[in-house]
Amino acid sequence: MSSESLLWKGTPSQVLNLPALLLGVFVAAAITAAALLTTFVAGPLVIPVIAAAWVVCLFPWLCKSVSTRFNNYELTSERLKHARGVFSRSIDVLELYRVKDMKQELPLHFRIFGLSRILLETSDRSTPFVVLDGIRGGGELSDLIRRQVEIMRDKKRVREVDFEDDDDGGLD
Repeated sequence: MSSESLLWKGTPSQVLNLPALLLGVFVAAAITAAALLTTFVAGPLVIPVIAAAWVVCLFPWLCKSVSTRFNNYELTSERLKHARGVFSRSIDVLELYRVKDMKQELPLHFRIFGLSRILLETSDRSTPFVVLDGIRGGGELSDLIRRQVEIMRDKKRVREVDFEDDDDGGLD
């Protein structure tokens, strides 16, 4: 009988979509300015052209925002689950004892918003690398994952062994 319990649940921050939003607003504003400067030519069609420009320019940001909203992570006492997809869902499940290495990245644009990126290298064939992007409280989550990995390794009696190649390619 498994006593698996939920330890953490989260989604990436919508800050990840900020570049798409800024680009869309910039392009739409440029089209709006150009349309308004040529109103004497466009006449009554200027308003629909401006509205269409804003819709078209912000559509990629809207798609990315919806996709990010349906991107979920769950850390249980035994597994890390990553569910994604809006219409068709895909769920990757990683057994925690398979985590080989972990790295936390704090790029400047993430640090400004209190976010981080956690990279996991695993021995799982279907998901050799797992990226938790745009996560709040990444330091605490990294520590929690590390503790749970060690607990699961002890429970499953699993150890990570690294083999390094000799320069001459032979066995001594």
